[in-house]
Amino acid sequence: MAINDVKPIIEYARKLHGHVGPYVIIGLRMGVAAKKALNIDDEESTLLTAEVSVPLHPPFSCLLDGVQVSTKCTVGNQRLRFKNAKTIQAIFSSQKDAKTVKITLSKLFSEKLERKKKQDNLDEAFAWELAELPENRLFDITYLASSLDGFVKEKWVSKVKG
Repeated sequence: MAINDVKPIIEYARKLHGHVGPYVIIGLRMGVAAKKALNIDDEESTLLTAEVSVPLHPPFSCLLDGVQVSTKCTVGNQRLRFKNAKTIQAIFSSQKDAKTVKITLSKLFSEKLERKKKQDNLDEAFAWELAELPENRLFDITYLASSLDGFVKEKWVSKVKG
């Protein structure tokens, strides 16, 4: 993504979350990728639901704020569900056309993130670097079958090639 495309939304995330860190950016980018894959624009965001699996402690849980900023799926409007997990995964469903995508971190990006974490280098500079990385270097995106309520039924359908 071009930095000028995401800078306003990142600054909004800073206001909501309190700072800009890598996991906020990861969540934000997951939401943007889901809206793109599901052909949902900002005006149609009420047709989107999100189910996020993530370790429920900082810095990992910061990802939830990024998802909220980029999708308008929140706990309050009941379009964001989350659960504690060892790995990061987000499932987004469109009630517009009953499409669902699962977004996970790519293997190479997961390894890079782990190295940065071990170096205690999960800083704002790294977050801004993530804002500009191509989507296919960050994520693996898979299409799934969804249920009528917009929340997922775990059935694999096809995988998007990045």
